[in-house]
Amino acid sequence: MKHFVRNTILLGWVFVNSAHAQAVPLPEKFIPVIQDKQKFQEPANIHLSGWLGTRIDANEANRLAAMDVDRLLEGYRHRPGRQAWDGEHVGKWLHAASLAWDYSKDPALRAKMDRVVHELQKCQLEDGYLGTYLEKDRWKEWDVWAHKYNLLGLLSYIRYTGETNSLITCTRMANLLCDTFGDEPGKKDIILAGHHIGMAPTSVLEPMVLLYRFTGEKRYLHFCEYILRAWEKPNGPKIISTMLAEKRVDKVANGKAYEMLSCLNGALEMYRTTGESRLLEACQNAWQDIVKNRLYLTGTSSYHEVFHDDFDLPNVNNVGETCVTVTWLQFNTQLLRLTGEAKYAEQLERLVLNQLFGAQKCDGTAWGYYVQMEGKKPYSSALDGHCCLSSGPRGVALIPTFAVSTDDQGVVINIFENSTSILQLSDGNRVQVTMETDFPASGKIHIALKPERPGSFGLRIRAPNWSHSSNIHVKGRGTKLQKSSGYLVLQREGAKDDSIDVEFEMKPELVLGDHKNGGKAAFRFGPLVLAADQGLLEKSNHLNQFSLAGADLSALSLQSAPAPEGFRTWKGAKVFTVKASIMPTAASSKTLPTVLRLVPFADAGQSGSAYKVWLPLPGGHFSGNLLVNA
Repeated sequence: MKHFVRNTILLGWVFVNSAHAQAVPLPEKFIPVIQDKQKFQEPANIHLSGWLGTRIDANEANRLAAMDVDRLLEGYRHRPGRQAWDGEHVGKWLHAASLAWDYSKDPALRAKMDRVVHELQKCQLEDGYLGTYLEKDRWKEWDVWAHKYNLLGLLSYIRYTGETNSLITCTRMANLLCDTFGDEPGKKDIILAGHHIGMAPTSVLEPMVLLYRFTGEKRYLHFCEYILRAWEKPNGPKIISTMLAEKRVDKVANGKAYEMLSCLNGALEMYRTTGESRLLEACQNAWQDIVKNRLYLTGTSSYHEVFHDDFDLPNVNNVGETCVTVTWLQFNTQLLRLTGEAKYAEQLERLVLNQLFGAQKCDGTAWGYYVQMEGKKPYSSALDGHCCLSSGPRGVALIPTFAVSTDDQGVVINIFENSTSILQLSDGNRVQVTMETDFPASGKIHIALKPERPGSFGLRIRAPNWSHSSNIHVKGRGTKLQKSSGYLVLQREGAKDDSIDVEFEMKPELVLGDHKNGGKAAFRFGPLVLAADQGLLEKSNHLNQFSLAGADLSALSLQSAPAPEGFRTWKGAKVFTVKASIMPTAASSKTLPTVLRLVPFADAGQSGSAYKVWLPLPGGHFSGNLLVNA
C-alpha cells in the first residue's frame, strides 16, 4: 500500500511544517448569528496516527492523489458527459482533496488540485454556467446539483489554499442561479429543476449560505430565503413543516435520504447564519427520528436510498448507500458543533469505525455503493456507475475536523486515537494534546496536555455509552471527574503540563435481534460491530451452515486474539472466537459444536469473501429488546 509521509514535526508545542507555514483559513465577511459550541478544527492542526490515521492516509494517497484529472473533467470538456449526474464528481473531489491537503500539505496533491481548478474554470460558460448539460437540456435534472458541489469544492479550495482567483467562478455560478430561479415573475421554479420533489436542486442551499458568509453579498442570502419558501410551496418537499409537525423523515417528500440530509445540512448552515430556531428544531427532530427508528447497528440508515417505516431495516436490499452514510456524518458533525452534545460524537464514532470504514477498501483504492449487513462488499474504483466513489473520500477527509476540538471551557476529546493536535483556546492560549492508545483494540488512553503558557482550562473527555465503567488518573492520583452533557470534565488550575490516564471498559456485548432480525443475534466489542467472514472458515463450510450455540453471552465464550495475515489491516486488528453450531443438513441430521471466528465489520469482506453481521440463534424466533447490555 502506498502512503504519504506527513511532513510535519513537533518542535516544543508548535506545529512546524517544513514545506508550508501552518495555514490560516480565509475568514468569512459575515459573522454567523449563532456561534458554535464546539469549534470546527482545521485538518492541519491534527495528526492521527492510529487506525483512523492509517485509513486517512490511504484515502489521500491511493484515492484522492491517484484520481484521473481528465476523467473528473470529461463531462465538462465534452458535454453532456457519460451520465446525467457526471458533473458532481469534480466538486466532491475538490472538497475532499482540499481537506486532505490541509491535513498533509502534500505538494503533489496540491499541484493536482491547482490543475483541476484551473481546468474547471476554463469550462465555465460565458453566462456563468458550470454544469455538464447542453443548453437545451438545462435545469431539468442534475445540473443545479453539480453547481452545488462545484461551489462546495471551490470554496473549500479557496478557504484552505488562500487562492482567491477562483472566487469569481463561484460568484458567476451563484449569480446565474439567482438570475434563473426565484418566485419573481419570469424566473424558474427551482423545485422543478431536479429530482426527488425538488430536494436535489434545493440542496444548493448549503454552499449558497457559505458563499453569502464568505462574500457578504446579500442577494445570496435572499436566494437562500427563497429556497426555504420553495420547500413549503404546494409542489415542494415541505421539509421543515413536516419535521416540525410529524417529526418523521419518511414522511418528507419521497423519503430520499441522501438529498434530504443534504438539504438538512443546508438548513443547519442557515440556522447558524440567521438564528432561525425552527430550522434547528426541525433538524433535531430528524436526528431523533433516525436514531430511534431508522438506524442500522453499524450507524448508517436507509435502503434503496430511501427512509422507510419504523424499524423497517432489512439486512440486504441495497442497504446503507455510502452517500447517505457520509451526509449523515456531516449532519452529526454540524449538530455536534452547534450544540456541543456528546450524543452526536457518539454517532460519529459508531458510523466511522463501522459503516464508513466498512465501505472503504482498507487500502483506500475503492468504495462500496451499498454495504449491507451481509453479503459481499461491492468495491469499485471507476467513477462510472455510482456517486458514492466521490462521497466516501469526503467522509474520511472530514474526520480530523471533529476528532479533537475546543469549546469555551477548553479542550474536547470526541474520538479516541493515537494522535497529536495543536488547539487554540478561546483565550488565545495554544495547547498541544497528545493521545497514546491502541484504541479500539483496548480502552486504555494516555492524554498529555502541554499549553504554550500556564493557564486554567477544562478538559472534556467523551464518556462512551458502550463503556459501563472508567478509571481516570491525573498524574498518578485517582480523580473523580464531573460528568456533563456526555463528557467527563476535568478543570485544570494553572499547571504547566498535565497527563491523564483513562481506561474505558471494553467488553463483548450480545445484541439480540427483534423486528426483521428476530431469532438472530450480533456482537459488539466496545464500539465495533463484529461480523462472521467466509474467509475465516474451512473451505468446506459456508456461513449459512452456522448458528450460535445460545443466547447467553457468558456461555458463548467470546474471546479475542490478534488477527491473522489477510485480516491484519491495522496494528491492533483482532479476531474473536465464539461458540457455534453447524446446523443439520440433508447429508447429516446432527448438530455439530464448533467455533466461529468474527472480525470488525470494517475489516469483513475485504478480500471479496462473504460476511454476515446477524447470526441465527438456536431454537427459532427471539422476540425481545433490540439491544442487550447496550
